[in-house]
Formats: sequence, structure tokens, C-alpha cells
Amino acid sequence: MNDQLLFRPWGVVDPAFWASAEAEDAPAPAASSAAAGGAPAVSKGVAEHLAAIQATAATDLVRANGLAEELDAKTTSAHGERHIETVRVREVRAYLALLSGHHETAVAWYLHVVRLHADLHGPEHAETVLAVRRAYSMWKALPAPDAVRLAQGLIDAFAELQGSGAEAVPHMREHLRQLQQSDDGQPATAPDYEPSDSVPA
Repeated sequence: MNDQLLFRPWGVVDPAFWASAEAEDAPAPAASSAAAGGAPAVSKGVAEHLAAIQATAATDLVRANGLAEELDAKTTSAHGERHIETVRVREVRAYLALLSGHHETAVAWYLHVVRLHADLHGPEHAETVLAVRRAYSMWKALPAPDAVRLAQGLIDAFAELQGSGAEAVPHMREHLRQLQQSDDGQPATAPDYEPSDSVPA
């Protein structure tokens, strides 16, 4: 088993990229290595642990979070933070936090993953672009009160990045404005967010 079996692919970053991000109910935890420009796959052992966590999450999110925390400690001890296996595990922890309804924790994890990818690959690498997309999609999937409350941290973090991070900022601000102006708490349709350049995924 490899990590390509664990997560659905994200496709190509083209003009439909952010349009499809707008439609996501919630982001997948991580892109596969094949879908992310040939980034290194995780080892067979870590892939098997991630598969077990995914299976557990379907019935017991508390246990899945515990297993992910244990795997995070193991991979961090073995490789440190700046390693693709650690990043993959933390992407899953971010997703589990979102599924568990811990929105503030989910935002913190997603931002952490964006920064790790930027540090590992560079701010304009496909992996970083995809991490920004997942964070953006996650934020848009939050209930309006949480999205409004947690927006500024994402905006500040994205503003520090080049490429898609910086491009995300005006779209987040526009969507935030719509959330704040909405009487019923439901956002109006936000404009599509399209990166300026296509990035092979």
C-alpha cells in the first residue's frame, strides 16, 4: 500500500482549480504523491498506519486522533518536523480535527502544514499551493461564526507567502465581507479564486 491509496487526488492547478475549491464541503487530508508533482511517497509502514487511522476515523474519531498523535510523535522522533512523512501525518491530524468539530485546532494545524510545505518545498511549489487550497477550502467549509472568528489568522499567514498564499488573501477578505454582511449567516456566492499560473499537480 502507498499513500496514493489513502487520499483522493486534487488534479491540476488550472483556472478551474479554485473554482472547485469553492465547491468543496471539506478538504481531503493530503494530496497523493502522484498528484503533487512527484513529491516523495511515505514509507510502507507509515502508509499502513495512515490507512488504519483512516479506517478508525469512520467509526471512532477519538481513537483515530489518538493513533494520529502517536504516529506524529513517532515520525517526528525519527525524522524531525521537516520531513514529508511528518507533514503527511500532520495533514491527517488537521483533517481529523476538522472532522471532530475542533475548528480552531483545525485552522492551527492547516496553517502549520502550509508553513511546513513552504519550508520544505518553497512557497510556490505545487505541494505548498495544494496545502493553501486545502486550508482555504477548510475555512470556507466552517460555520459562518467560526469562519469570521478565525479568518484573520489565515489571512495573516497567507499574506506572508508568495504565489497562491498572497492570491488567497483578497478572496478571503471578500468572502469574509460577505459573511459579515449576510443577515441569515449564509454567505453569498464568492468569486472564484484562480492562481495566476498553472502548476502541474
